[in-house]
Amino acid sequence: MTADASSAAWTVAPDGGDAVQTPPQSAGGALPAPERRVIHGLVEDTLGGAIADATVRVTCGPVTRDVRTDATGRFVVDGLPAGRCVAQASADLFLPVTHTLDLTTRRDGLIRFVVELAGLESEVTVTPARGEQERTFDVPEAVGVVTAEELESRPVQLLPQALREETGIVVQQTTTAQSSVFIRGFSAQRVVYLLDGVRFNTSTYRAGATQYLGWVDPAAVQRIEVVRGPSSVQYGSDAIGGAVNVMAHRPTVLSAGRQGSGLMEVAVASADLSGGASAFGQVRATTFALRGGVSARAADDLRTGGAIDSHSALTRYLGLPSSTLYDRLPATGYRQSGWSAAATLPFADGSALTALAMQESQQGVSRVDRTLGGDGLFRSTFDPQRLGFGYLRYQRTGAGPLAVLQGTLSINQQQDDRLEQARPDTFFETETARTRVLGYAAQGTWQSWRGHTVTTGAEVYDEAIATSRTRWQSGTPAALRPEIPDGAGYRSAAVYVQDSASLMGDRLGLRIGVRGGSFTYEAPADTALGVNAERVRMSAVTFNTGAVWSLGPAVNVTGSVSRGFRAANAFDLGAIGVSGGGFEIAPREAAALQALVGSSDGATAISTGTPVASLGPEAMYAFEGGVKLRTRRVAGSLVLFDLELQDAIARRTAIFPAGITGTSVAGYPIVSQDAEGRAYVSIDPRPIVTRVNVERGRIHGLEADLQVRMGRRWIGSANVSLANGRDGDDLYLRRMPPLMGAMRLKWEPSVHPYWAEAVVTAAATQTRLSPGDLADARIGGRRRRADIAAFFAGTATDLGLVQAGRLVSTGESLAEVQARVLNGADASFLFTETPGFVVVSLRGGWRLSSRLDTTVILDNLTDRNYRWHGSGTDAPGVSLAAKLRVRL
Repeated sequence: MTADASSAAWTVAPDGGDAVQTPPQSAGGALPAPERRVIHGLVEDTLGGAIADATVRVTCGPVTRDVRTDATGRFVVDGLPAGRCVAQASADLFLPVTHTLDLTTRRDGLIRFVVELAGLESEVTVTPARGEQERTFDVPEAVGVVTAEELESRPVQLLPQALREETGIVVQQTTTAQSSVFIRGFSAQRVVYLLDGVRFNTSTYRAGATQYLGWVDPAAVQRIEVVRGPSSVQYGSDAIGGAVNVMAHRPTVLSAGRQGSGLMEVAVASADLSGGASAFGQVRATTFALRGGVSARAADDLRTGGAIDSHSALTRYLGLPSSTLYDRLPATGYRQSGWSAAATLPFADGSALTALAMQESQQGVSRVDRTLGGDGLFRSTFDPQRLGFGYLRYQRTGAGPLAVLQGTLSINQQQDDRLEQARPDTFFETETARTRVLGYAAQGTWQSWRGHTVTTGAEVYDEAIATSRTRWQSGTPAALRPEIPDGAGYRSAAVYVQDSASLMGDRLGLRIGVRGGSFTYEAPADTALGVNAERVRMSAVTFNTGAVWSLGPAVNVTGSVSRGFRAANAFDLGAIGVSGGGFEIAPREAAALQALVGSSDGATAISTGTPVASLGPEAMYAFEGGVKLRTRRVAGSLVLFDLELQDAIARRTAIFPAGITGTSVAGYPIVSQDAEGRAYVSIDPRPIVTRVNVERGRIHGLEADLQVRMGRRWIGSANVSLANGRDGDDLYLRRMPPLMGAMRLKWEPSVHPYWAEAVVTAAATQTRLSPGDLADARIGGRRRRADIAAFFAGTATDLGLVQAGRLVSTGESLAEVQARVLNGADASFLFTETPGFVVVSLRGGWRLSSRLDTTVILDNLTDRNYRWHGSGTDAPGVSLAAKLRVRL
C-alpha cells in the first residue's frame, strides 16, 4: 500500500488544536518525499452544518495559499511543498480554528475544521420567503434542510428518500421506482414541488401519492429545503401542507483564472441488486461557469424484510404467505437514466444569466400494488416515465430602486404512460399522458424603508395536456376516453407582495404577505369519446403572517397565522379512471348521472342526500406556535399546529339512482349496484368515487427536533412528529401519518479521514384509518367473496396455484377458501392498522484521499418486515449498499 490517508496514524494534541501525522516506515527507511502536496477537507459548524465561502489559509514554510470553501463546505489546497504546515479556517461570525499537520513524507492530508460561533449563532441559510435568504433560527416557518453531505451519506436512489429521516415527513412509495412526499398528512396535490424556485407541479397531479419528484436525479442536486405548513403566498396553489424546494448544483464563476474538475460515482445495493453510476464535469472561469453530467442506474426485484410481502394478493385472497410463490417482489426492477447541465454567465453591470436543463427517463416500472403485491392483476405498468425540465433566469442586483430584479422563463414536460391487463388472455389498455408547462415569472426586491424588505412579483404557468387511452382486444385497438380529455389546458396567473421587517433592535421579526390568483381549466368536446366541452374558472386570495420574538441570543419564539389554498386542478375536474381510491369519475360526469355525495370514500358509504356539484378551490387556515433553541452545542425546535380545512376537495363514494347497472361511463360499463346505490365497474372491486368540496376538516399535531454536539467527535440528533386529522363528519382523514421519529448518533473526528453513525427510525402502530384507507390495497386491503372468487379463478389459476378447482397447497375449494379467509363474513380487511416498527441502520465513510472517498450503508440490521404508512411495497430488508466517489 502506498503512503496515503489509509496508511498513516494521526495524533491529536491535548488541546485539540493541532493534528500531527506520523508516516509509516518502509523496509528501506523513510518514504521518498513527493514533489507536490495537497491538503483537502471540510469546514462545518458545531452541529455539522457545512460552512460555505469560509476562508482556509495554509502556510507551509515560505508558501502561503488561501482558498474558499464551496457550497458543501469542502476545500482543496494543492501545490504545497514538503514540510510542516499550519492551516487555519475562518468565517464571518465564527471563531477561527487552526490545525497543524506534517507533509514531509506524505502526498496529501485531510483536515475537518469544526468552527464555533464568535457571538450570536449562525447556521445554514434558507429561502422560505421569496427574495430572501435567512437563518433557520430567525424564520417563523418550520424549515428542514438536507445538505449535499447528507445526500451522499443516506441510502438514496430516488430523491424523496433523502427526506425520510426529516422531521414531520413521510416518504410513501407506491412502487420501488416512485416516491411521494407527505407533509403533515398532505400529499403532492397539497405539497408544492419546486426546482430552484420554479414550479414543478402540474395540473395533472392526482390525489394521494405521486411519483414525479422521484424523476429528479439526486446527483444533480445540491440541497433540499422543506417548509412545513402553508406556503401559498410564496409559491401559489397546492402549497397547503408545505413546499419542497430542490436546489440543483449551479456552478459559480472564479475571481481569477480558470479551473476544471469532475466527479464520478459508482453505487451498488444488495436488497434490490441495484447498481448505478454518474459522471459530472465542471469548468469555471471569470466570464462563465459550466456544469454537466450523465447518470444511469438499474434495479432488480426487491427483497423486503424477512423476504415477506405483507400485502401480497396470495395472503389477501387465499390466506397463503407470499413465500408460497416468491421471496423477492415480482416485477419490481426498473431502469432510470438521464442528463443535466447548468451554466452561469455574469455581466459587467452586476447582472447574470443562469440556466438549467435536465432530462430523465424511467423504464419497466410496475405498479406492484395492482399486481401480486395487492389487487392481483396480471400486469400494471408505468412505462415510460419521462421528464424534461429547464429554465433561463436573468438576475440583476442594484437595478435602480430594486436591490434585486429577476425574470425566469421555464419549460416543464412530463410524460406518464401506463398499461394494465387483468389476465394474460383478456384485453389490455394503454394510456399516454403528456403535459407541457411554459412558465413566465418576474420578481423584484427592495429595501422600502428602515428594517423592511419588500418582495413583489407575478407569474403565469400555461399548460397543454395531450392524452389518449386505447383498449386492445385480439390485436384490435379501440379508442376510449382518456383519464383527462385530450387537448385540455390549464392556466394559472398570480401576483403577490410580501414585506419582511426587523424591528426593535432586531428583537422582533415580522412577515406579512398576500397573493391573488386566477385559474382556468378548458377541455374541448370530443363527441366520439363522449367528452363535452368544459370551461371552469376559479380565483383565490390568500395571506400569511408570521412573527419571531427573540428572548435572547439562544431562544426565539415563533408564531404564525396563514391561509393556504389549492385550486381544483385538471385531475380533479376531468379525471376518469382507476386511482388510489378506486375507479374515479369527474364531478361533471357524476352530476350528469344524478349522483349524490356519499358519507365517506369507502365501501360502506351511504347517501348524504347532497347532489354532486361543481368544484371550487379548497383552503386551509393554519395556526402555529413554537420555540427555537440555538447555542454553540445545542439546537432544537418545537412546533404546535392547528390546521383548519375549508371546502376541502375530497374523494367520496358516489351514490347513484337505482337502475344504473349497464350504463357506460367513459367506455366502462357499470356492472353492478348494491342496495345503497353504490355502483361498480369490472376493473376495480371498490365502488365508484368522485370529487366534491366537503364542509371542513381539522388536523392538529406537533413536531420537535434536537441536535447536540457532544465534544469534537460526536453529534447526536432526534426528531418526533404527530398529526391527527378528522373531517367534518368526524371521520379520520386519508393517510394521516402515525407517531414517528428518528435518532442519529454520528462519530466524526476532526483529523481522521473516516466517520460512522448509527440511525434508528421508528413509527407507532397507526390505528386511525379512514374508510378509504381500509379499502386501499396499500393499507387495509379489503376483500369480498367476489374478489376472492375472481382471483381464485383468474390469476391464481394462471399461476398454477389453483388446479381443477382446488387450491393446490391446501386442497380447498373456492367456498372453503372464502370461508377461511373471511371467517364467515361477506367482506373483511387484510389489515385494520398499519403495524409500527423500529429499524436500525449503520453507516460509515472513509476519505481515502483528497480525490477518493467511499460510503458504506448497512440498512435494516434486523431484517424487519415493515411498511411506511400508505406505501404500495414493504421496505427493503437487510441491505448492504456502497458508494465510491472519485473527484478529478
